[in-house]
Amino acid sequence: MSDNPQNNRFGAGSAASNGSLASRIGASFFQRKSDSTATQNRPAPTFNRTTNTAQTSAFGSTANRSASTLSQRVAQNGNAIASVMRKTSQPNRAQFTPSTYPGITNLAIASQKAGYDSVSARNPDIQPTTQDRLQVQSRTVSDMQYQRFAKYIEDQSGIVLGDNKHYLVNSRLSSLLLRFKVATIDELINRAMQPNIYKDISSAVIDAMTTNETLWFRDTYPYLALKNIILPELARSGKTPVRIWSAACSSGQEPYSIAMIVQEQATNMVHVDPNQCQIIGTDISPEMLDRCRFAHYDNHALARGLSAERKAKFFKPTKDPNVMRVDDKIKQMVTFKQMNLLGSYSLLGRFDVIFCRNVLIYFSNEVKSQILNKFALCLNPGGYLILGSSESIQGLSDKYEMVRCNPGLAYRLK
Repeated sequence: MSDNPQNNRFGAGSAASNGSLASRIGASFFQRKSDSTATQNRPAPTFNRTTNTAQTSAFGSTANRSASTLSQRVAQNGNAIASVMRKTSQPNRAQFTPSTYPGITNLAIASQKAGYDSVSARNPDIQPTTQDRLQVQSRTVSDMQYQRFAKYIEDQSGIVLGDNKHYLVNSRLSSLLLRFKVATIDELINRAMQPNIYKDISSAVIDAMTTNETLWFRDTYPYLALKNIILPELARSGKTPVRIWSAACSSGQEPYSIAMIVQEQATNMVHVDPNQCQIIGTDISPEMLDRCRFAHYDNHALARGLSAERKAKFFKPTKDPNVMRVDDKIKQMVTFKQMNLLGSYSLLGRFDVIFCRNVLIYFSNEVKSQILNKFALCLNPGGYLILGSSESIQGLSDKYEMVRCNPGLAYRLK
């Protein structure tokens, strides 16, 4: 979880989040309407410009790339993570159409669309036509609507925006205006607050406001504590199965990191059997959970906190040289479920360890206390709760005792 309020989520992330794979390479190929028959046989320019100057693509190539090279790029990046652009009757306007292949899923198409939406929202070279621009009348939330929205988001997800986060609402929701053909952020918020009528908009708005950035083995010390203290303790007790919960798991790095630790620890004399370890990852966003289950990560994501040794040991190549997938022996250890931390945890059962890191800092003290007490009801006797490095339970719950792990802290159920 991110320490930055703009990068945090309490279980939700949009498929259109800045860190998504589709956002970086999903919308890499664009075509421009040509007025000349001769130019129709040229390689498609990378961006949709009104000038005739050379153009640079997301891969750093220029518009005069040969058709065969461009075809190779499409072949390499076409599958479930690429967006393909086609010419339209509107001059200087690129339009999204998904790449298709046998067995393509709705998730794959959504990922492609998310990539196009994200790039088009940020890149001036592919901004909408003048006609489309006129449809967007305001990208700024009004003061009155901000107050309504802040209360709505807190009720729905526990996020406390505060009094001066207008910029966050504006930046997070602006890209949704064109996606849903809504003229103003105020109107988008009005629709989002009517989930029975505008379910897709409501879900997308909550996802946008709870998007986070995560990485592998974040902060290191929780995983050292798990490997050197907690797992050996559980192994000596002989308890099976060992159950670990990763709450607000985002795009899956945390629960998969936990699974890798269990696999590595299995080489010790006293260890937890990976086949007897159940890891549950929960998140509020169905889209994010689909990404977790897909378990494919690009080079940028893999470079964040993952050593070369673990990458070689726990990941497998895919047809895309820029993407790797989690090895099946790790993937099968983790189950993902949708859940809101503000709701009931009773259906999850009991756990020996709960990871809930860099989440509580964004809740009110009242909500923090409620969540901590609900965690206590989910822990087995002597179970561990691991929070973020900047989080504390002081004054919020008396059901835990602090354990110094050297380095770092954990909390054990009394």
